[in-house]
Amino acid sequence: MIHVIGKGGISAKIVADSISQAGNRITTFELEYPRFIHSEFMTHRMISKNAASSRAIPVNTMIDNIINNTAMPIHWGKNQPGMSADEELNVDIVVDSNPTHGGDYPIYGPPKFAWEFARNLAIKIAKAFNNAGYHKQIVNRLLEPYQFIKVVATATEWDNFFWLRNHKDAQPEIRELARVMLEALNKSKPVVL
Repeated sequence: MIHVIGKGGISAKIVADSISQAGNRITTFELEYPRFIHSEFMTHRMISKNAASSRAIPVNTMIDNIINNTAMPIHWGKNQPGMSADEELNVDIVVDSNPTHGGDYPIYGPPKFAWEFARNLAIKIAKAFNNAGYHKQIVNRLLEPYQFIKVVATATEWDNFFWLRNHKDAQPEIRELARVMLEALNKSKPVVL
């Protein structure tokens, strides 16, 4: 089994790969990537896919997962016109210590720190919802921006996906996903059926 792990914990594992005598190849991946790019992956209709549901995962398990492996950007892009950010930015983020009422003093730090601050606030609110008795299908939605998602994806035609997503203009996280998938596909030797 070929397993390629990329930046930010984005990974692609080939779980099945076969080719017919006529040269038709079908490949199945197990993918793990930030949930915040899942909608982009879903736009590719030629790929059959099944994804883990955040409605099925207990709240405390979800919280443990995102604390141990927080999904976050792998490129902190500077704002500019268009859909892609070429230049990376490294400016501290300033956040009120109490964002709901205004804080006595601001908290500031690099983007990773601010992302984790937002994650921790989402965890705090999710725990409050959970303690109040709300169902995980509601509570876990608060945690989705910080989750990784596992997806099984199968297709016979990957060229268009790689052409669009393994491209300099693609969002960096989906580009990294496409890169690790292509690397795994190139290393895999399909079984002849």
